[in-house]
Amino acid sequence: MAVKQFDAEEINQLLNSIRNYDSSIGNYEQHLILPDDGAYSIKLTNGSLKIYMEELQDKQALLQHRLKDIAARFREKK
Repeated sequence: MAVKQFDAEEINQLLNSIRNYDSSIGNYEQHLILPDDGAYSIKLTNGSLKIYMEELQDKQALLQHRLKDIAARFREKK
């Protein structure tokens, strides 16, 4: 089964939900799919965030604990 690729608008919608768990997450700048594990690497105005494909398989089923786990991966620029 092919995995749907997310565009910038969909990534922004996801970031808005994730910000409920970490309001310090900055604004979207760009994203790419990492070739080694197929995860999304998202560049933000103040850092980066990694989201694994399996977490996005059914975006309607993104549970609160999963969003919290994603928010915990936010890495702020130093």
